[in-house]
This record gives sequence, structure tokens and C-alpha cells, in this order.
Amino acid sequence: MSLRGWLLILSGLTLALVAYLYWNYTQTGGYNKNSDGYYGYSFPKDNGLKNAANCELANTENPDESPVSQEWMEGCRKYFEINQ
Repeated sequence: MSLRGWLLILSGLTLALVAYLYWNYTQTGGYNKNSDGYYGYSFPKDNGLKNAANCELANTENPDESPVSQEWMEGCRKYFEINQ
């Protein structure tokens, strides 16, 4: 195989890796799955929230539950920064 063929294959693999990393970042917000930040990040999508101010609903809708963590709240707000 020629040098040009190897460069095309390498370029294609690099493009596929970058696309996967970007897709993964938009899905998780850069948080590890099963972390407070990840659950905060996925809350708006799972509950159909339209803006970052609605992140407070997690505390006000269930007053008998303990308040969410700061990491959770940052994840919730980050969802709207990335997915505008």
C-alpha cells in the first residue's frame, strides 16, 4: 500500500476517534457515569427542562429529600451550556 493510502486510513481513524470523543462529551458532559455530576447533567434531558433556572426543581419539588450536591447542580447547569 502506498504512503497516500496509509495517510488516508490514518486520517479516517483519527476523524472517527475525534467524532466519538465529541459525541461522548455531549452525552456525559465530561462526567464519569454514575457520578453526581453525571446525574445532574442528565436530569434536564430526562425531565424535559428548558432552561438552567429549572435545575432548582430538584430541590423544590421534593422538599422532604436532602438537597442535591453542588457537583450535581453544576452538572445540571453545564447541560444547558453545552446543548444550547
